Amino acid sequence: MKKIIRVALSFATYSDNDLNSFAILVIVCFKNNALFPNLPVTLAALTALQTAFQDAVTAAASGGVPLTAAKNEARDKLIAALRQLAGYVQSLVPTLTVSQILSSGFDIANSGGVPSPLDQPVFTLDNSTTTQLTVNLTAVPNAKAYQVQSAIGAGAWQESGIYPNTKNIVLKNLTPGTIYNVRIRAVGGSTQYSDWSITVSLMAT
Repeated sequence: MKKIIRVALSFATYSDNDLNSFAILVIVCFKNNALFPNLPVTLAALTALQTAFQDAVTAAASGGVPLTAAKNEARDKLIAALRQLAGYVQSLVPTLTVSQILSSGFDIANSGGVPSPLDQPVFTLDNSTTTQLTVNLTAVPNAKAYQVQSAIGAGAWQESGIYPNTKNIVLKNLTPGTIYNVRIRAVGGSTQYSDWSITVSLMAT
């Protein structure tokens, strides 16, 4: 008997920050992915919804009923769009392998077996190109993508992008003479994210 594969809709229960990260991951995974040519929600539209939600989350952090309501409305719109895309991926399940389904950024529900946590990423930095730091990252088995954050000194961590693979991870437009701290975590596995990597620091040239 052939196993039934269903695309997971658990993203609807994610925290605001995790939902935002998940939406960015889906955008990254769908971009230039020839397996999914007829998206029911365009990447431009999804990006607009993700950005609106991200901005609403930031605004709601200051408190207030109207801002929280606006955040919740933006969240509902983003989830609705992601559900449409999940349904589209589901419609293609009969023609795709498991790895191809996962390349969309969506997870598989009840995939059988017990998914294990992802390994902690290991990487080095290269500053041979001025105003840039190139990340040399060792691939983490079963990771769907990699989330990169950077900070200066004791400053707050800032998002530096979510990347679908280990290639072409570059932090750009940096200030020469400034030391940047970088950390990475893998996306996927039984806990959605791996532990953050050990922080690596290097001066931009």
